[in-house]
Amino acid sequence: MQGVELLYDFHIHTCLSPCGNEEMTPQMIVDCAVAKELDCIAITDHNICGNCAAAIEYAKDQGLIVLPGMELQTSEDIHVVCLFDDLENSLSFEKYVRSTMPPMKNNAEVFGNQTCILPDGSTYEEEQMLLVGSGIPLYGLYPLVQSYGGLAIPAHIDRESFSVGSVLGMLDTYMGFPLVEVWKDPTLADNVSVPYIQSSDAHNIDAFFDREYHSITAEEKSVKAVFDALKNMGT
Repeated sequence: MQGVELLYDFHIHTCLSPCGNEEMTPQMIVDCAVAKELDCIAITDHNICGNCAAAIEYAKDQGLIVLPGMELQTSEDIHVVCLFDDLENSLSFEKYVRSTMPPMKNNAEVFGNQTCILPDGSTYEEEQMLLVGSGIPLYGLYPLVQSYGGLAIPAHIDRESFSVGSVLGMLDTYMGFPLVEVWKDPTLADNVSVPYIQSSDAHNIDAFFDREYHSITAEEKSVKAVFDALKNMGT
């Protein structure tokens, strides 16, 4: 495939994730991504897309592609990166995810703040506890996210917690995922013969500067082209 090689990081948490550092504002993330000469990133907070709009707005003047997304926690407590090429579609999916989550209020002193930053710079604290499993099972998730115009990718399959392998023992074809994400060890993806992306899962600024980044081939540097390139990796 001819096109352009784009450096990426499709798994980044902001200060909206309770486990994300307060310094991880949308603006700081964009600035750090530009400093690392990345071409495209995704904002993927736990079970929510609230800080995507601010990152997209700020990145417009920085030459950086930002995909809206989230890191969904399934009913089995498996993390899955869900990416979209349209902000409204991501927010529609978030609305559905919220409808399946247990109504638990966040305890910031225990779990951390959940700070949402709007494009105009105003902020508020998200009250719904985000570090919980949704009511959405892994099996059937891929077509569900597809129905919202998105792409579902099992997250960090090489980790010992919140991954497909750590919870269910393996990735099987009945799950329907044509693409997976690894954190550091691509051999696990090779073992299941599935194409993979490799992202940081950054929760703090240091994580941006402590890793090697990888590239994806897209027809051009645009949101649609990057999203299409991801979808085509699994076909």
